[in-house]
Order: sequence, then structure tokens, then C-alpha cells
Amino acid sequence: MTKISRTVVDNERSYSGFNLFDEEDHTLFETIARGEFNIRGFQNKHLREHLDDKSGPQTSRILKRLRLHGLVKKVHGTYRYYLTKLGRHVTAAGLQLKELFLVPHMAAISRS
Repeated sequence: MTKISRTVVDNERSYSGFNLFDEEDHTLFETIARGEFNIRGFQNKHLREHLDDKSGPQTSRILKRLRLHGLVKKVHGTYRYYLTKLGRHVTAAGLQLKELFLVPHMAAISRS
């Protein structure tokens, strides 16, 4: 998990890591984990459909962050991206951690 949470520098530009507890990053991971993207991959325009508040250039920077952290790979000659093995594991672990443990635990605390 430390690999994806660290800042990466590429061509003197830094790209922040991912925080699985940040709502924006969590929404991104929910989006790229969608089943339809495992079959055909996804494009910038597909992410924009699910990340309503992001423009095209903002989504491109998100894709660059995902690529630099090794979570997605680009299909040569296309505009499509697929989750890497690391990306699938991180996405599944992050979503499970939040949904199975954190949410029920916080709900139990709020009831007491």
C-alpha cells in the first residue's frame, strides 16, 4: 500500500499518491472497479461520465497518476486502459476494507 500512497515525480512534475479513505479517491476506485471496464477497458470519457465534477484535462491527470503508480496500463495504439494486477488487488482491498470493516464499525459507534 505504501507504493500507491507515495508521491511520484515524472519530468519534474509531482503526482500525489492515493488515499483510500479520501472520498474523491474512493469514488475513483469504485469507478475503475466496475465490471464493464474489466471486459473492454475504459477511456477518459468513461471516467468523466462517472466523475461528474472532472473535466477532460483533470481526468487525463488522474489517468497519468494511475499509470505512474502502476495501477493501470494503456493499450498500445488505443485510448483504452486496463487495471494491472496490482490495480485489481489494490482496488479490491481498498473497497473491501471500507465497506466490510470501516463502515460497520463507524455505524456501531454512532449507535452507541
